[in-house]
Amino acid sequence: MKKFILTIFLIVGFSHNALALSVFACEPEWASLVKEIAADKVEVYSATTALQDAHYIQAKPSLIAKIRKSDLVVCSGADLEIGWLPLILRKSGSSKIQEGGANLIYASQYVNTIEKPTRIDRADGDVHPDGNPHIHLNPYNVLKISEVITQRLSDINADNADFYNNNFRVFREKLSAKIKEWEQKARTLNGMTVITNHRNMSYLFEWLKIKTVATLEPKPGIPATSKHLSELSELALRNKVSLIAYAPFESPKPAEWLSKQTGIKSVVMPYTVGGTKDTDNLFSLYENSIDIMLNAMDK
Repeated sequence: MKKFILTIFLIVGFSHNALALSVFACEPEWASLVKEIAADKVEVYSATTALQDAHYIQAKPSLIAKIRKSDLVVCSGADLEIGWLPLILRKSGSSKIQEGGANLIYASQYVNTIEKPTRIDRADGDVHPDGNPHIHLNPYNVLKISEVITQRLSDINADNADFYNNNFRVFREKLSAKIKEWEQKARTLNGMTVITNHRNMSYLFEWLKIKTVATLEPKPGIPATSKHLSELSELALRNKVSLIAYAPFESPKPAEWLSKQTGIKSVVMPYTVGGTKDTDNLFSLYENSIDIMLNAMDK
């Protein structure tokens, strides 16, 4: 009898997994967003973690194997994954997730990107012609992308369209309400000036009316130099910089050096889902990002 029950359990479990859609997310934020909408109707794989810089990922065979089985791919786009995603898409051999297809979502295509360069020159470092690709740190952008993902999931799996749309409505209402709370909570941060390692938090700061006056990188993608950091010391004091911020996958040394020279607090921000121990979804990502800055200002 026990063997019979176990067999039935395994068959049911296998059937559930076999019927679930497979979603390949390039970054943790998009994996989290898909789970908000699709819950257990999908199996989501994130190609990167919060401790990895999505600019610099190796196109490993394991990624090719994962993306080959995917029904939907969700990535930031705007050339964030240019160094590895095109290769694994080609190697996958799957026609449904190729460039231009409906099952490949580049989130940056559905929002207004910021910081578009006025010229494209390799001498300027790792610039993105289509603008800053780190769009997820503005929750208004996530609201727009959630609608796109819901529609694509519904197109792929019409049988669960009502489920996806109901979850989307719940998510939209909850996030919209939380945005108002966060904006009220972060009012004291409005007008604050910051220095970041890279411009990967620009959307967060723009949303909260915080000004980025400089980066620890002399040019995008170029590690901080002693000369540049020395110049930033004067600039930081002159611009009354309140905070020096960096992401979990970035070296803390340049921020700590500048903090020691200027007395300005340096903090590691979560950047994405999983960036801190308490950041396990999109809601806690925004909540903790604001709390970290508020706490730094109180000390």
